[in-house]
This record gives sequence, structure tokens and C-alpha cells, in this order.
Amino acid sequence: MFTVKLDVLEDEIIEFAVPANHFVGIEGVGGKLFVTNKRIVFKSHNFNIQNHQLVIDYSNIKTIELSNTLGIIPNGLKIILQNNQIEKFVVQKRKTIQKAIHQKMGIK
Repeated sequence: MFTVKLDVLEDEIIEFAVPANHFVGIEGVGGKLFVTNKRIVFKSHNFNIQNHQLVIDYSNIKTIELSNTLGIIPNGLKIILQNNQIEKFVVQKRKTIQKAIHQKMGIK
């Protein structure tokens, strides 16, 4: 339905590109979550009120946790940054994404 493309950096490879919602305040902003060999990028599609792009370098991640939307739906992913800021996403294949990010961080 909505096309979201990422402008990649030199030598950057997109490993995962999945539909996602990024929570900005109480709004779940729709877009796509890209996991590359260099970084994580959420890019919203143009249909949203809060259009934005969020870039997270692997070195800036403290931890990544699985979470449940509304306390019961197992589709949440929380990325906690070094400054304790929390970025929340709703994604499919969250365990696969978590594992890929852990590998980039050197966590097994």
C-alpha cells in the first residue's frame, strides 16, 4: 500500500525491512523498520501526521527487549538507548529482529 524506501550509506546492506509502527507519544506512526549491517532506521510513510525518520546506531543501544502491545499482544519491541531513552515499535518477526540486532551488538 505505502512505499517506504531507505537511502543506504556506502557499503550498507539492508538485512531486514519490515512494516512497523513507531510510538511517538501516544501515536503509533506507521512505516518501515530497516535493519542494516550498519544501523537501524525507522522511516514513516507519508500518510502519518508525525512523519519522521529515526536512526539508531548499534553502539547507541543499551538493550533490546520484547514487549506486548496492550499488555497481551506479543508484537512489541523496545530498544533502550545508552541515555535510557526508550523507542517502542510494533513489528512482526520480533524475535528474529531482536536476534539480528543482538548479533550486531556482539550479544549471543
